[in-house]
Amino acid sequence: MSIKIDLRVPPCKPGPMVADFVRQCEDAGFDGVGILDSQLLERDCFVSMAAAVQATRRINVASAVTNPVTRHPSVVASAAQTVAELAPGRVQLWIGRGYSSTATIGIPPATVRQMRHAVITMKELMAGETVSFGGASSRMRHGGEAPPPPVYIAATGPRVMRVTGEVADGAVLMTGIHPGAVAQARELIADGARAAGRNPDDVETIFTATTIIKDDIQEAREIARPLAVQRLMEDTNRPWLKAAGIDLGDLELPAGLWDLYPDVPHAEDWEKARELCAFLPDDALAALCDTMGLIGTPEHCANRIRQAEQAGLTHLYLMTGATYEFATGELAAFRDHIFPTLNPNTPPA
Repeated sequence: MSIKIDLRVPPCKPGPMVADFVRQCEDAGFDGVGILDSQLLERDCFVSMAAAVQATRRINVASAVTNPVTRHPSVVASAAQTVAELAPGRVQLWIGRGYSSTATIGIPPATVRQMRHAVITMKELMAGETVSFGGASSRMRHGGEAPPPPVYIAATGPRVMRVTGEVADGAVLMTGIHPGAVAQARELIADGARAAGRNPDDVETIFTATTIIKDDIQEAREIARPLAVQRLMEDTNRPWLKAAGIDLGDLELPAGLWDLYPDVPHAEDWEKARELCAFLPDDALAALCDTMGLIGTPEHCANRIRQAEQAGLTHLYLMTGATYEFATGELAAFRDHIFPTLNPNTPPA
């Protein structure tokens, strides 16, 4: 198996516990982890990343994802460069619009223009270049002293994808893993790269796969109900559902979904979220789950990974349903069942 697989790790516990879980991910065979950045929901992302790289020797560690609103681009650049000095070549900077980070403090997420400007600014600062900030021209003293971490944009909408192709080193895509959605997203990124005079092949694409693994596939799907419904709540997901051949008509969404704190995918009251999402028919739930990622038994998920690799995907980021706990079940499933199935001749890491 050549496809890379990263696991989402929320810094939901004190730093030493986060570092220990990342070490377990490394031992299990994951290629990387993404550390959440949401200042009121989790511990600090970059502090957790620093602890994680110091506790490991091989695994990649990424900010999944930070943003240029709650953190000024100069602050992000300095933090990312500092962590990268601890583990050269193993740190990635993933940046997005900042939905949960901004929503919990009542400010809007970054605009597409802000995203583009932030990425350019951060890359220049980390390279040691001088950047203009209004009336000040400044540089980062420790910029350019070591190879900077690559910058990836977390993208859902077409405009952000084109900007990713223009200025970023890679994309973390929330389109699901259906071949139709994958092809459409890649073409948008390639359009942006070509418009900027870049080679589209130089922009890595990482596809986010919603991942919930249980011994019973229906149990896994039921847990994933709120995540499936969330795909119906945002207009930016419509093109990817259409590309996957999913048309649910005009389903009426319960108003209470918008009252969940802090939002549906990070809901603290997960049982309430599942109750509000009970309206979704089972056949629609099954279709959404397979489009979104790896939701089912270990055997089902292993087959889905094989299909993704055969369809040309080279890198998956597993976004589990666990926001306030470590994904111990998914870790065990990959360590004990999925990785041995996909790599039968490879000894444990």
